[in-house]
Amino acid sequence: MRKNNLFNFFRFAFAITGILCLFLALSQLSYYIMNTRDQEPDHSTVEIRQNVLYLSSFDSMHANYDEKKNGIESVFYDNGIQFDIAFMDVKSFSGDSNVSSFYNFFSERYNNNSADYTGIIVSDDKALQFAMDHQKEFFDGLPIVFFAINNRERADTAEANPYITGVFEPDYIGDTIKYTVATMPHRKTFVALHDESEAGLVDIDEFLAYTQDLPDYDIIEINTARLTMSEIIEELKKLPDDSVVFYMACYNDATGHKYSLLDLTNTIKEYTDAPIMRNYVGGREMGILGGTYMNAFDQAKQAAIILNDILNNNKKITDYDLMTDAASITCFNYSLMKKYGISEKLLPEDTVYINKPMSLYETYKDILPIAVFIMLSLLSLVGSISFAFINEKNHVKDLERSKTEIENSKFLLQYQAEHDELLDLLNRRSIVNYLQENVKSNSKYSIILLDIDGFKDVNENYGHVTGDLILNDIADRLKYFSDSHDLIIGRYGGDEFIMLKCGSWLDKDSEIVKDLVDLFSKPFVAGEVNILLSISVGISHSDNSSDSQEHIINSEIALYEAKANGKNIVCVYADEMKQKLSEESNIKNAFLNAFDHDGFYMKYQPKVSAKTRELIGFEALVRLKDAPFGPGQFIPIAEKNGWTSKLGRIITEIVIKQIAKWKSEGRTIYPVSINYSSRQLNDTGYVEFLESLLEKYGIEPKYIEIEITESLLVEKTDVSEKLFADLKRLGISLLLDDFGTGYSSLAYLTYVPVENVKLDKSLVDSYLVDGKDAFIKDVIQLVHDIGKLITIEGVEEEWQFERLREFNADMIQGYFFSEPLDPDEAINYSAD
Repeated sequence: MRKNNLFNFFRFAFAITGILCLFLALSQLSYYIMNTRDQEPDHSTVEIRQNVLYLSSFDSMHANYDEKKNGIESVFYDNGIQFDIAFMDVKSFSGDSNVSSFYNFFSERYNNNSADYTGIIVSDDKALQFAMDHQKEFFDGLPIVFFAINNRERADTAEANPYITGVFEPDYIGDTIKYTVATMPHRKTFVALHDESEAGLVDIDEFLAYTQDLPDYDIIEINTARLTMSEIIEELKKLPDDSVVFYMACYNDATGHKYSLLDLTNTIKEYTDAPIMRNYVGGREMGILGGTYMNAFDQAKQAAIILNDILNNNKKITDYDLMTDAASITCFNYSLMKKYGISEKLLPEDTVYINKPMSLYETYKDILPIAVFIMLSLLSLVGSISFAFINEKNHVKDLERSKTEIENSKFLLQYQAEHDELLDLLNRRSIVNYLQENVKSNSKYSIILLDIDGFKDVNENYGHVTGDLILNDIADRLKYFSDSHDLIIGRYGGDEFIMLKCGSWLDKDSEIVKDLVDLFSKPFVAGEVNILLSISVGISHSDNSSDSQEHIINSEIALYEAKANGKNIVCVYADEMKQKLSEESNIKNAFLNAFDHDGFYMKYQPKVSAKTRELIGFEALVRLKDAPFGPGQFIPIAEKNGWTSKLGRIITEIVIKQIAKWKSEGRTIYPVSINYSSRQLNDTGYVEFLESLLEKYGIEPKYIEIEITESLLVEKTDVSEKLFADLKRLGISLLLDDFGTGYSSLAYLTYVPVENVKLDKSLVDSYLVDGKDAFIKDVIQLVHDIGKLITIEGVEEEWQFERLREFNADMIQGYFFSEPLDPDEAINYSAD
């Protein structure tokens, strides 16, 4: 019934979804149709409050005129400002006579125009200059806002006028040169094509200024105003193969003939294959590669905003400074980029591309949602019908299957409950229950518990998928081994397996155990990964009194002992193991209690000068307050459980507080050395902690020494290198402890800032005897030869002290002078 309801739910859900998608498709289609119509904004309801004159240097056919006009309209029309336009057309008529003719025309038009202009907006240099020259005559007292001005001096002069402000158009030749260098570094000849118009002269000045910083480039200047077209063509023909033509402001040749953008672009393309760069709008679709130019719409809009604020929002024109951060557009011809091997990655993210092929998505992105909704609608309706059909068909099949499923499910559930899902072995609960139910306490049997050595590394290095494949391979071998040796096997944990051998007492020399260990002598395979593994084994056999549960625990204790002694070890349970485990547990509990209840204190063993017998320092040695365990017992436990970093900080604070106490009592302060374990390297904040304690208790760093072991020198990791550097920066001295017990290479001492080497007691006991003591003398001399001091540990006899003093040892530490002392005894110690 529930399944039928579910099918009915999906049937109606698909039907509703289909109808909804169809509605959304129609809505999207309507929206698309409305937005594809050409609609002009309706300004008829806006009240006209201002009348402005737009004075343009160029005519309406100029490349960016429409953008300028649209930018002005985007502000004026919504704010009740209408405007007239006057064209100077200086591109076609650039001489003084044209300006004079325009003056006559404008004078007549302006004086006869009934409209009363309230503001002036001008674009490009000629129009601004005209407005400035005739301001008193035509525009007296009117606010004048300009934009698209190339000449900075003219812009600054206009800005100084209290009735004029605007937007300066920087020359974008610099950005164009920058992108040329970035995209075509192999082209080392830059050709500047310009005329002697005002914009052309500004361009060439900017071009030469920017290329001064390009000493590896050859610069060629072609001034079209001084050449005929045939001479221009000859210059183009002579250009080197690595040329780039910078087509700047350039409209006429020496004869005065004017050329359109298309004419001159085609001429350049015809007589040279060099890429053409341009710092003005237009020409990208005609054969110009690219460049950066003014965003005419944004500049015009910004100027219109300023004039609107002055006319409608009571702003003063003097509130506005000259704007110099005009927006720009970087535009490139995509097909020419491919021709010249230019990557898009070398250009800004907002670069506009001409002729760039559109992807299928870009081509149809407007109608794609409509198609998707229609498709979803059809699929949903088909799905609704399909679910109705399937529901009826499945109803019959469900009745037929239900009986079989009920019969099989019970067996399957029971099997799954008893077996491990991954390895298909008896799981832990099942094997333990089997032992309890089938093994009697007075029967003869052995329980084997095995653990895969280092299997955690397999998962970490190869991933859990590979780890599971390896584990399956291991399980397959163990199942085959168990079947052939009459063993019962189950999975006891992640990588632990338990076996039962009835009728035998096994030990590490039993053939079955040897064969089990040899089972792992061949590598395990997972895909292309071959891994050689080993096992640790714990065995417990029956004793006619204990039950199977206790023997499982004993096998765990034996396995723990095997792993503690290394890899690939077999251990048979003995009562001493339980005692050892119990003692270790007691030590752990005592240690944890000490952490929680301030349970540590320090002993201080004096260090004595070999020459003067004077006290020169102490070594701090940690002890437990309320527990009978010595450092030889609890230090290994701390290291095994990862407590060394926490213990190291506690020791450090106890020592520094004790030095501060001695200092406050007016005692003579001696350096105290603190042992530092290689396991503390994970405590990357230790040096900062030490520094904060020194500052907190007002102790100078020279009174703290850090004793490190040779393992730190051998590792030579980035972390240890940083530790040494940070301690040296802080002014803490380093001592090398237990020298002679590890790698014992003096080479390590040449690059580690160790100031004092401590010779271990084992070397003193072994070599400070007649016939061998020359070795000790040589070690002392070698340490001195590399500029280090040496401390001899474990000195217990006067004759040892005398001989070491004879060998020029620097410091002595050991029971001959003193055992480790309490703080009050230590500070009052005297070697005399």
